[in-house]
Amino acid sequence: MAKKFFRRNSLLIIVLIIFVVYFVYSMYITDIKLKEYQANQSELNQEINALEDDIERLQDDLEYAQTTEAVEKIAREKLKMVKPNEIIYMIKGLDDNPDDVDNDE
Repeated sequence: MAKKFFRRNSLLIIVLIIFVVYFVYSMYITDIKLKEYQANQSELNQEINALEDDIERLQDDLEYAQTTEAVEKIAREKLKMVKPNEIIYMIKGLDDNPDDVDNDE
């Protein structure tokens, strides 16, 4: 009886097997793509967090740069400006930037 069933419905069984194999293959490919997308999402979330930290730091720097204290500090260090009645003594031979020293090796 089972042999008759398989003989009559052999085409249906073959189509069903092909469908199951295709379904399993599709699920496998989908699973691989899902894992790739999740890894990509994790990397992007880390990058977003790093950029948000940078934004926060830059906003803090901007707020500080707009204070009179920061303006005065920049004027004194970069532009060598002084307050009225203030005297600055400069010592010859001292370099402002120690990174520019030439090393003879």
